[in-house]
Amino acid sequence: MTTALVPPRRIPDPAERGIRAGATRTAVRRTAVAVGGYLAVRAVGLLALLAYGSARHLPVLARLGGSWDAGWYVRIVRTGYGVSNGLIGHHGIPYSPRAFFPLYPGLAEPLYRLLPFGAATDLALVSAVAGAAAAAGIHSCAAHCHGHRTGVVAAVLWGVLPLAAVENMGYSESLFTAFAAWTLYAVLTRRWLAAGVLSVLAGLTRPTAMAVTAAVAAAALVELHRLYRQHRLHRQPRAEGWQRPLAAGLLAPLGWLGYMLWTGRAVGSWGGYFHIQDAWGSSFDGGLSALRRLLHLLAGSQHRAAGSGSAAAAGPAAHTPHISTAVTVLTVLVMAATVLAGLGLFVLALIRRQPLPLLVYSAALLVMDLGNSSSSPPLARFLLPAFALLFPAAEWLAGLRRGTTVALLGSCALLSGLYGIVVVFLAGAPA
Repeated sequence: MTTALVPPRRIPDPAERGIRAGATRTAVRRTAVAVGGYLAVRAVGLLALLAYGSARHLPVLARLGGSWDAGWYVRIVRTGYGVSNGLIGHHGIPYSPRAFFPLYPGLAEPLYRLLPFGAATDLALVSAVAGAAAAAGIHSCAAHCHGHRTGVVAAVLWGVLPLAAVENMGYSESLFTAFAAWTLYAVLTRRWLAAGVLSVLAGLTRPTAMAVTAAVAAAALVELHRLYRQHRLHRQPRAEGWQRPLAAGLLAPLGWLGYMLWTGRAVGSWGGYFHIQDAWGSSFDGGLSALRRLLHLLAGSQHRAAGSGSAAAAGPAAHTPHISTAVTVLTVLVMAATVLAGLGLFVLALIRRQPLPLLVYSAALLVMDLGNSSSSPPLARFLLPAFALLFPAAEWLAGLRRGTTVALLGSCALLSGLYGIVVVFLAGAPA
């Protein structure tokens, strides 16, 4: 009778355990600094909203949690996917709540059942927590690539973007950004199974998780190719370690693909999700519609701005149209500037040879954003999760003197807070 020899389990050395524990504490402390900075600048934005709303007796939380698309999420939290608003969209197609992915309202639904605040407040609460998680993930990605200080600046920068108010609204951008950031961090650190699971969660949050899928798949392919070359070079009998990156690549699309197939089954057509999107006039045309709309809006805003001077001279009766015109011009200019800045930052990311998963993710978001054929695509809002585009700017800011960096970020926080008033109270749907 023979006894199989089982190799003894390796017991970590006490000194090794101490080093690991110290590294973990350092990482947690550094991440806490980044999240603290993010929460500080978002507090500035929220205080601006509270001040404006209180002075005019406007319900701030109701506006944050229930305006525009957030109203659809409120309806899903309260009644599920079975009840629509009865309105008809493009091509005579009824609007449907099934256009909105389930994880974000699904996280708010237990709060709605347990807490007395109402669905709009619960959605805003989920967004606030998700925003902090996103800031932590952004810091981790940027710190991995460029160091801790750049990571902190990147997290804070994300909190002072012109549309940063959306991060506290009843929209799914914050939650999606959190899952996307941690997915990409898992890819960068080769935690393949975690990347696969997180990408599934991102896919249950927004359809733009296709960008996350592309990033995970690209990184997995590169890793598999590296393992294959290593196997051939060393003439090993079989390659090792290929199962995890392959699993990540196969898991990555299951979230958004599963929801689209489920929606198709529910409405009786496998292409049902895209038919529902047609009610919003949303499809992909390679960017022609976005370019035409942007040029049209810029030209129209100039004409309206020219006419607003004469309207203002007409007296107090023209005050409200003047304000409306100014808000329209401002939102168009901010949207155009955001798109141009995103393209410019992507070029810088290419020049600086940003890691492939981040480049693929940013490129995919830009393509999906600019390729949307909707008559009114929210170009700037759809770029809110493109956090990796901020890394070149964060790296530059982190290289300045600390006082200069703090002053610049503080000024951006004030401007973002003021523009947040426009986004939440004065303008139409965040664009």
